[in-house]
Amino acid sequence: MPYFDVSIPLKLKTLTYEYDEDIDLKGFAVQVPLKNRTVEGIVIKRADKPEEIMKIKKIQAIIGKAYEKKFIDFLQWMSFYYISEIGSVLRATFFEEIMKLLKGIRNKKILKSRDDSILFHLENYFLNEETLSKIIDIAKIGNYKTVLVHCPDFFYEMKLMVETVKNLLSLDGAILLILPEKKDAQRLYSTLKEFDSRIVLLHSEMPRSEILFSIKEIIENRAKVVVGTRFALFAPVKKLSLIMVSQESHWLYKEEQSPRYHARDCAVMRGFIEGCPVVLTDFMPSTTSYYNTLRGKYEFIDDFNTVKHPEIKILRQPYQSIFHPETMLYMKLHYKEGILVTSPRSGYSLLRCSECGEVIKCEKCGLSMIFHKSIKTVECFRCGFVMKAPEQCLYCSGVDIHPVGVGVERIKEELENIFSGKHIEIRQMDMEIENSQGIWVAETGKVKKGHLPVFKVAVFVDFDFFLFIPDYRTLERAFARVLSLSQLIREDGELFIQTRNPANEFFKFIRSYNFKDFYLYELKHRQEAGFPPFSRFIKLIIKIKKTSSESVLGEIKDFLKSHVTGEITGPVKNENEEFVFILRSKDKKKLIDELNNAARQLKFYKGISFKVEVDPVNLKI
Repeated sequence: MPYFDVSIPLKLKTLTYEYDEDIDLKGFAVQVPLKNRTVEGIVIKRADKPEEIMKIKKIQAIIGKAYEKKFIDFLQWMSFYYISEIGSVLRATFFEEIMKLLKGIRNKKILKSRDDSILFHLENYFLNEETLSKIIDIAKIGNYKTVLVHCPDFFYEMKLMVETVKNLLSLDGAILLILPEKKDAQRLYSTLKEFDSRIVLLHSEMPRSEILFSIKEIIENRAKVVVGTRFALFAPVKKLSLIMVSQESHWLYKEEQSPRYHARDCAVMRGFIEGCPVVLTDFMPSTTSYYNTLRGKYEFIDDFNTVKHPEIKILRQPYQSIFHPETMLYMKLHYKEGILVTSPRSGYSLLRCSECGEVIKCEKCGLSMIFHKSIKTVECFRCGFVMKAPEQCLYCSGVDIHPVGVGVERIKEELENIFSGKHIEIRQMDMEIENSQGIWVAETGKVKKGHLPVFKVAVFVDFDFFLFIPDYRTLERAFARVLSLSQLIREDGELFIQTRNPANEFFKFIRSYNFKDFYLYELKHRQEAGFPPFSRFIKLIIKIKKTSSESVLGEIKDFLKSHVTGEITGPVKNENEEFVFILRSKDKKKLIDELNNAARQLKFYKGISFKVEVDPVNLKI
């Protein structure tokens, strides 16, 4: 009698069941007993007869084929690589919708995805035909290969996706297009629907009825193109002809819930397992992806300089004023053509005591609080705690508290004073605009990729904020910020970056858009410091239950030292009252193997629960 490992979409490992017939059930949905109830699950593989003498329960019913075998292999890889029970991985797929369709359960109403989004108008946008031809040829060959395309901007990525789809609709198999943000996925979906109806949309904020419609179209082979966010990575496509991932370095590709996967890395592995090509695009590819091109794992296509980019000027940030004299002169000359001024901080400024030098910090998080001058409050941007701005220092009771740093409210106030005689309205920008005349102010984090290049000038105030973020990818992210802003500037425009250290070697790369030397510079320093891609980091996060005490942490650290090679840092307590260990090893595969084995034994520690994050996007505790 054959045995099968079945995964149930709960935080469980696979369970073994027997079945009367000797048939291949991999990928089939089945009904099985679990404790005192009947549940649905997916057959992962055929199993050997259990060595222990026990009563093996039987599979009660076969519902139907749910997933292709290669997709099951992909889920198994995810479970192993991200050190997560395969039930948690299965729960991240469209299990519920597939079960409804297999069992013929009718929804009240299965709705098509609504098509009410703004289109991408890309008709006159330039595209390198050689790059397009190469991707088409690779897709037609149909073998696995990963290509990294360095694009000049976001609209180039969208144009490349649209034209690729137009040329490959006749291929056998479906095309999967993944974007980091819902609004961009919706716009691309609407654009593609203009010339073909066999397009479906998948993102986590869609109504369940719309998701059910998309999944029905996919499993019945009527969908030729699936567009979506990281959520779409699990689309149950029977055969893939191409996967494309836009803005491959975007932080939104990292899932925060178990399994804590990275959609870009999973897209590459799904392409490898299913034998289809993968195209990664970005205007600031991650250093790790560029490193993979140097190692020959990816093919690199450099299209960045196929279009003209605005000139970048690096100026010294004044100590006594907000704007450098050259910046001021340029704004006065060109304000009618459209100027954007941006700062990394919201609010007016920080508040500092002149007597003790302390900055007012959040009593809950310990982070510096943002001062809002108009309503006289201070706010923590992490936890949202708000209180009345103190008149005395909270640390020494000093009364000389003054603003430090530059926020968008302070910039707006300064510009209103400078241009008061010209009757210019200083407007705050928080959404896409078409008429850019005048002066606009925006917090840098709210300046989104994908806005049209409408400004003559952009001014980046207090840029050093980005250079002091404690993260090994600080420079890469700072470069990406500059490129995001440059996309809002017309070809004949200029971008001014104000910094207190204009001689910093980093600015030489930015000024000339010198990516090649920047990546080599960055890789050299990461290798010396032992950071990715030359090592692997894993966060092990321990939650201690009320029935236990912190003394168990010492036992866990000793256990880790005896079971995991490499460096172990921690435990450090985080803001959620959890304790974080950081594991690092140059032997990346060995660390995954060892921690998988260790995780099975950690489950026997009483009074704790734990979660694992492989390849964290930042090392912040």
